[in-house]
Amino acid sequence: MENNLAKGAMLVSVTIVNGGLLGERRDNAASELVENTFDVAHRRAKASKYLIDRKHKQVKAVIAASQRVRETVYKYTNPWGDDKSRLLVVDLKEIFDRKLDRDVQLLHEAWDDYVKVYPQLVADSERDLGQLFERSQYPHVDQIRDKFSVKAYTWPLPQSHHFIAKIADNAALAAKEAIEQQIEERLLEASADMVRRATDVVTIFVDRLEGFKKKDETSGAKSFRDSLVENIQETACLIEAMNITSNPQIVKVVKQLQRLGKFSAWQLRNGERYRIDAISEGQQILTNLAMLDLRDKEVADMVADAGEYM
Repeated sequence: MENNLAKGAMLVSVTIVNGGLLGERRDNAASELVENTFDVAHRRAKASKYLIDRKHKQVKAVIAASQRVRETVYKYTNPWGDDKSRLLVVDLKEIFDRKLDRDVQLLHEAWDDYVKVYPQLVADSERDLGQLFERSQYPHVDQIRDKFSVKAYTWPLPQSHHFIAKIADNAALAAKEAIEQQIEERLLEASADMVRRATDVVTIFVDRLEGFKKKDETSGAKSFRDSLVENIQETACLIEAMNITSNPQIVKVVKQLQRLGKFSAWQLRNGERYRIDAISEGQQILTNLAMLDLRDKEVADMVADAGEYM
């Protein structure tokens, strides 16, 4: 039997290290001064300092670029367990790689810009930190770039037969059942993540339409952007691709989002009737989402089959 799970998805993780930003450090001398001044027991209080100004525009640019990478990872993947790994369906890998490559390139550029201003940041810290400044805590400019890194990893879903074949029959059965349960729980978590995505985007959609006032010279109220509808359409496409087990409940969610996404931004701005209908449909979707039972027997059976043939 074909293993749809193993062939249709993989695990990914992305690790970003911004060691060159030189964050917060405990200052022992200042901590001792605090303890003596306020009669505090040893190691019950501390004084710390930021080696680099966190509000500098190049520091903020690195943080923003790092966040864009993380947002792309979270956008195109689902949670998978308690570690940093995420579930990426094969159908989304091409666009995921393209978006991730773009964001990683922007992150590298932000690091390069940071390195250019690093000497000035050190000089500013020497001025701002006064007696708390310690030159030894600042790497040489030639070393600072190596303290930044971003690494992306991909690997297949774990295959149980790699170790089940080497253990006793009763232990193998218990291991197989544990794996099946774990896979099903993680798939349910992934499905719940899809529902959260749908709930978030529809909630924003309804809220914006309910508070909408058409822009005119009297009120000056601003219209919503086309992205209000585009986000509904994009979320429907993403969830449809992510539904690797063809969970019928998620299929229904996708169809509901697709219907909501058929309203155009122009219609919603210029037609009150369209807005009323869209708000009503959006509210019904939110009600349906709140009542979903994601546990589906067909999915459970599929997971059992996957556990058997992994």
